[in-house]
Amino acid sequence: MKMKIARSLIEKGCVKLSPKDPFTYASGLKGPIYCDNRLILSHVDLREIVINSFSDFIQSRTLHFDLIGGIATAGIPYAAFIADRLKMPMVYVRPKAKEHGKKNQIEGDFHPNQTVLLIEDLVNQGSSLADAMSGLTEAKLLSSHCLCIVDYKMAEAQKRLKELSLSLFSLTDFDHIVAASLELKLIDEDGKNLLMDWHENPKEWSKLF
Repeated sequence: MKMKIARSLIEKGCVKLSPKDPFTYASGLKGPIYCDNRLILSHVDLREIVINSFSDFIQSRTLHFDLIGGIATAGIPYAAFIADRLKMPMVYVRPKAKEHGKKNQIEGDFHPNQTVLLIEDLVNQGSSLADAMSGLTEAKLLSSHCLCIVDYKMAEAQKRLKELSLSLFSLTDFDHIVAASLELKLIDEDGKNLLMDWHENPKEWSKLF
């Protein structure tokens, strides 16, 4: 499954590589790869594969939760599709509380001590997960599992997941995207080495630009 989804992301143009003019991530770091999972929404075939894969995973595991929780903004549509498919209630989590209205960080109908299955589109450094978990804690909600489409498998994210006591499942990941990029001739061995250098130390790599 992970190779199939990695190939599909590349074929649909979701994965872009730009080593000479790197992308800037939400963390402020720069990197040679960008995966725009919002494009999946426009491709019915790939969208169906993603939602089916999420739903199959949830139904095949013993995951106990009361709510599906989309992490704003890119995780929200996938959470909505999954919640509709499973006929489960849904909330979504902002990066921080609004400064107007009810000043909510969690949007939806919920009660203290309910458990939330978080849905994210991509995990890089894990900062959005930390923000989401902070919001859940403030709202007296609980979460121990997060599902995402792509996991870059960064050391910083792994550290944060451990600190948050949060388990992460991904439909595909950095290793499979690199392998699929080679297979589809999006990169050569030099390109692979560049990606691995960035992955090994993204902070130092980012300083080169």
